[in-house]
Amino acid sequence: MSKPQSKFPRKLALKVARLAAQNKIAELKIELIKLIEASGTKRGTWGDNANKILQWLNGERDAPFTLFVKGNAKLPFYAFSALPLVTCPGKGECAKWCYSLKAWRCPAAFFRQLQNTILVKSQSTVLAQAFKNLPDNTDVRLYVDGDIDSLETMNYWFDLMNARKDLNVYGYSKSWELFSDFKKLGKSFPKNYTLNLSSGSKYENGRHSLLINTMDNLPVTRGTFSAVKSAKGDKTRQTAIANGLKNVFVCPGKCGECVKSKGKNIHACGSKLFKNVNIVIEAH
Repeated sequence: MSKPQSKFPRKLALKVARLAAQNKIAELKIELIKLIEASGTKRGTWGDNANKILQWLNGERDAPFTLFVKGNAKLPFYAFSALPLVTCPGKGECAKWCYSLKAWRCPAAFFRQLQNTILVKSQSTVLAQAFKNLPDNTDVRLYVDGDIDSLETMNYWFDLMNARKDLNVYGYSKSWELFSDFKKLGKSFPKNYTLNLSSGSKYENGRHSLLINTMDNLPVTRGTFSAVKSAKGDKTRQTAIANGLKNVFVCPGKCGECVKSKGKNIHACGSKLFKNVNIVIEAH
């Protein structure tokens, strides 16, 4: 990943992100050229990374960034990310503090998300092949950044999961209406997908009680995953319980090392063993 740049072109980056989410490729190319002209093409800069994407869109090279990134000690799984905010139809309060935007200080992180967003919107065979090539019987997080933005996107991913039943795919989503609509269509959810209902959704109030009930009872729903702000000196679990949550499990921060059972590590967010458990983490 390139080093953080001192001047982050936030306004232009957001415009580029919106165009990618809308699949307006011709207009997107124009904005990429502006980034290149404003930043130059010195290695690691915004202009350099924008130029890689522009060359790819013009058919002059393959996709420049890794599609599924193998994680680190904190997230030891394969992970996929798209652009945040612009692919998140269910965003609510989370839009005010979206942690994913912090990664945009590093141009390579932004442009990987941009590339992946374009691939999803076009339902690319390149992305499908990358998913097909993932190692057998592995865990995949979908998404780290971004979210399922349409029924077309949901169908695309679910078809890929059904073709790779050996993979354990999990994710966090606020796109609750899309999941509800998918159910109304009478379609079957893939059995190898586990959904965590992410806090910060615009549906978290009494007006959406029917939708919340629908989400709670979907076959893919594991339970909630909530960021909790603790009072000074307080513990996350105590705060969560004080806020009315029951059956609480506090995320230790390292995926894949949540719980040990019979000598094996159990990944709570991706395990049906934690069905209906409220997993909470300290807000950051």
